[in-house]
Amino acid sequence: MTDFKISPAMVKALRRLAHGQKGLDEETYRAHVRAVGCESTLDLTRPQHAALLQRLVALPDSPKVRGNARRA
Repeated sequence: MTDFKISPAMVKALRRLAHGQKGLDEETYRAHVRAVGCESTLDLTRPQHAALLQRLVALPDSPKVRGNARRA
C-alpha cells in the first residue's frame, strides 16, 4: 500500500472542501490533517486520506454568502 501518492487534483479537492464548502481557516484545516496522523496533505496515505475526507464531510457546511443579496 506504499504505492499511493496523493495527486494535485486530490489535494485541490480536499482544500476546496475544507476551505470553500466547510469554511475552515488554514489552522483548523491543519489540525484535521494532524488528527489523522500526518503533517502535510502531500504525505497522506490512502487510509489517512479516507479518514480526513470522512472528518471534513462530517462538518457542517459554511453559511452561503450572496454578493447580490437585496438589503431591506
